[in-house]
Amino acid sequence: MSSATELAYLGFEASDLDAWERLATEILGLALAERRTDGTLVFRMDERAQRIMVHPGPEDDITYAGFETGGAAELEILVASLGSAGIVVTEAKPEVAAARRAERVFQLEDPSGLPIELVAATQTASEAFHSEVVASGFVTRGEGLGHIVIRSGDGEASEHFYRQLLGFRLSDRIHVQINPEFALDITFLHANSRHHTVAFAAGVPLGKRLHHFMLEAGSMDEVGLAYDRAIAAGVPIAQGLGRHPNDRMFSFYAHTPSQFQVEFGWGGVKVDDANWEVKSYDQPSSWGHKPPTPPTAPTPTTPPTPTTATTPTTATNPTNPTNPTTPTTPTTASS
Repeated sequence: MSSATELAYLGFEASDLDAWERLATEILGLALAERRTDGTLVFRMDERAQRIMVHPGPEDDITYAGFETGGAAELEILVASLGSAGIVVTEAKPEVAAARRAERVFQLEDPSGLPIELVAATQTASEAFHSEVVASGFVTRGEGLGHIVIRSGDGEASEHFYRQLLGFRLSDRIHVQINPEFALDITFLHANSRHHTVAFAAGVPLGKRLHHFMLEAGSMDEVGLAYDRAIAAGVPIAQGLGRHPNDRMFSFYAHTPSQFQVEFGWGGVKVDDANWEVKSYDQPSSWGHKPPTPPTAPTPTTPPTPTTATTPTTATNPTNPTNPTTPTTPTTASS
């Protein structure tokens, strides 16, 4: 069976392109590869010509996710199998393929309406990638851009679509009982050795199609440095530093200008399908990943209570009771 092999690229629509450019380049360490005539910002993170495209518009959400299939023949087989399963797949116009830096692009939707694009491969840039702030670069080779966690209105339909039709494999699940009336169930799926390329939480009212996308840096220190840059730049932190129990990712989460989140991490576990054991977890984080706590104002110090001045007293002269002595000098109050 032909399948999707990695997350090739992401497209977002955003109302504040300037803020996105600052976040992507100054905090996350991506490189601005192109500023198109329609205002679209194109970002690189490795040898590929583009990985993330931010288009001008009011939606402030993900507008498409592109997956590679590993080759032209595999792409045609996958498209044919989707058609046989009753999925409507259309080939994009040549200008769309050119904009994606791919020879051919096939478009469809997942069960929750997220636009999906399938390509054989995307172009490699003519120049080597260089990040101004992430010296170790990003983990992408053979694993793709990173991962996405998306909204799902129907968990069973989403799992069937991504596993049975696109060929993803089950990594594990997280079940968290939030309260007696509500439980959070997250399904994690992999397309390669990255622990998950797609994950979804069924029935959770996210408000947007995308909860977050993840970028994995090449060293642990890059996470701390990015966290410091985000704090210094006033980027809103959604969840502080922490580690997940299933993919072992050490990371933090920040709000993007479009109000979905980005996870910046390091150290994700690798999946080997030959011996991988699917597990279920009862917590999303082993430690950390807590929302930031607003700083508490210091409690004002109570000034010391002044000492009351002593009232002068008349002492009795023991040798002559009728002749009082000179009054004692009163104690001065503390200043």
